[in-house]
Amino acid sequence: MNYVKKVLKLSGTGFTNGQYYESMNLALKRLNDEHMMLHYPFYVSESDSFMQGQKNLTDYCISKLEPLKNKEVLDIGCGNGVQALYINCVHNPLTITGIDLSEPNIRIAEYEKERAGVKNVNFIVDNAQDLINIPSNSVDVLLNIESAFHYPDKTAFLKEVHRVLRPGGQFLVADLLTRRKKSEGFMKIWGKKMVHHFWSLKRYDEEFEKSDLEITHREDISQQVMKGWSLYRNWLPKIKRKEFFSNVAFRIFYVINVRLNIHFLHGRQQYFIFVGNKPV
Repeated sequence: MNYVKKVLKLSGTGFTNGQYYESMNLALKRLNDEHMMLHYPFYVSESDSFMQGQKNLTDYCISKLEPLKNKEVLDIGCGNGVQALYINCVHNPLTITGIDLSEPNIRIAEYEKERAGVKNVNFIVDNAQDLINIPSNSVDVLLNIESAFHYPDKTAFLKEVHRVLRPGGQFLVADLLTRRKKSEGFMKIWGKKMVHHFWSLKRYDEEFEKSDLEITHREDISQQVMKGWSLYRNWLPKIKRKEFFSNVAFRIFYVINVRLNIHFLHGRQQYFIFVGNKPV
């Protein structure tokens, strides 16, 4: 793809969910010369790269669970599969199944799996609200990191979490929550195009109460995520210089997305982790 097409693709990144993640995959590969995870960074050190910030968030989430070694793990909303492959490498589960609604994401995940040469990780196109490929009572640990805010029927999703987990199985949901009672202005228009369906903390609490899932830990990590994003100026000089106009387009893309994410987390949104289990 030449730089003109890249610029046009990036310029449309905010208008649909599909365009956004296609552009994000393209842009993050440009930053690090390889595909990267598709979620926010988590602050640990001032020297963190964007990729390290993403690993930090994954590691922090996994630290809230029992060890994954020899467990059967389901990663719902796995994106391009990079996170699932990282978890497999670091935490040694028996298997990981990654599911995502986006066929382009799953194609990248399959490519990355082949490149990594692993056999115990599988990727499937599937719907988080109706997991037709996942048998009941088959999963030891369920992960859902930064995906649920796209689901129009999160109640159905929670029912699926309960169905596929084995009794005693653990789950972790990391999600962006709204602080407002309803969408307003820009978010109301953009949110529809981006398929955003934010729940409030109150709504999550109510739905977990109805779900027969037991919450053992919940935590607001908004401050650590905002601080992770604040390091973006350290990452920009590392963008590989190619054509001048393409380089400018990528820098604009990063700055706009980072500043929007920080702005929303300051007032409109919260980043929450929910950890729990399916009772025995």
